[in-house]
Amino acid sequence: MKLNFVSKVLMLINLVLLILQLFLMDTFWDFFHYPFFNLMVPVIAVFNLIFFIFWIIKFKWPFLLFIFSILIGFKEWGKLYKFPNNSIPISNGIKVMSFNVRLFNRFKWIDSNSVPESIESFINKEKPHLVCLQEYSKELSTKFKNYPHQYIASSKKNGQNGLCILSKYPLKNRGRLDFVDSNNSALYADFYYKKDSIRIYNVHLESLRINLKDTLFTQEHSQKFVERIQSVIQKQELQIDRFEKVDQKNKYPTIVCTDLNNNAFSRVYKRLKDDRLDAFVLSGDGLGATYKLAYFPFRIDFIFTDQKFKVINFKTHDLKLSDHKPISALLEWK
Repeated sequence: MKLNFVSKVLMLINLVLLILQLFLMDTFWDFFHYPFFNLMVPVIAVFNLIFFIFWIIKFKWPFLLFIFSILIGFKEWGKLYKFPNNSIPISNGIKVMSFNVRLFNRFKWIDSNSVPESIESFINKEKPHLVCLQEYSKELSTKFKNYPHQYIASSKKNGQNGLCILSKYPLKNRGRLDFVDSNNSALYADFYYKKDSIRIYNVHLESLRINLKDTLFTQEHSQKFVERIQSVIQKQELQIDRFEKVDQKNKYPTIVCTDLNNNAFSRVYKRLKDDRLDAFVLSGDGLGATYKLAYFPFRIDFIFTDQKFKVINFKTHDLKLSDHKPISALLEWK
């Protein structure tokens, strides 16, 4: 069917958004980095999906643009959405969980007095061997008695809030990474598995601190907003520098659990992932969104593994005990 003038304008907008998305996802090359726009890839993808549905309903040929973009950037689209994996997972392996617990509801964001106990009950039910908790509160945490080996450290000296690694395995060579001028930090510890030493990292990068009051609709606000986002991402880059400096001395295969506070199309994602595997990309399901930013779903929590692991299963848990969703991965040691 021929397009009228309005349809042609909409098609042009749709085409520009699809091309922009493909570039921002590094479909064509690996150095197209504009921090704010890379962050907005999921938002742009939602608009492109809306256009696709619109053209389908109208029975207009531009719906083919969306399909063509998927064919071109199929690998990169896999960071946004994964079709269900119908294989039956094995039960053996290391089960790892990562969860930003938002201080166990310290400021009563959720109308409940039993959030810490509910989180512990959920973890006990899922039975992961290793758990990395971000925004951990020493004051409000339960004892997690099912985990005899625990490494807890505040992000500030003598502070009450920070990170925690819970483990079924004894932990050795424990260490903490301070981030300059930040309330965030990272932890690491080594453990034995099948006679091999493995390192687990719990990394919490600088928060973007975006809220619903932020706006892009005036020049003054948009400039300040973008500048603030860029300054936070620059700080995240410095935090990755700190991580890399420590990891260069590490001789063991690694598992990295992180609240990245950024998405899979950012430079910090590429640097932290490095040559590791993204467990969601290999065995995830659906959008894998772990956080809602101004009502848009974002995947900002990740589990990366050494290539010596095989990712058997990955799950994003639909749990409403924090502003983040917990994620878990079942890993087989090759």
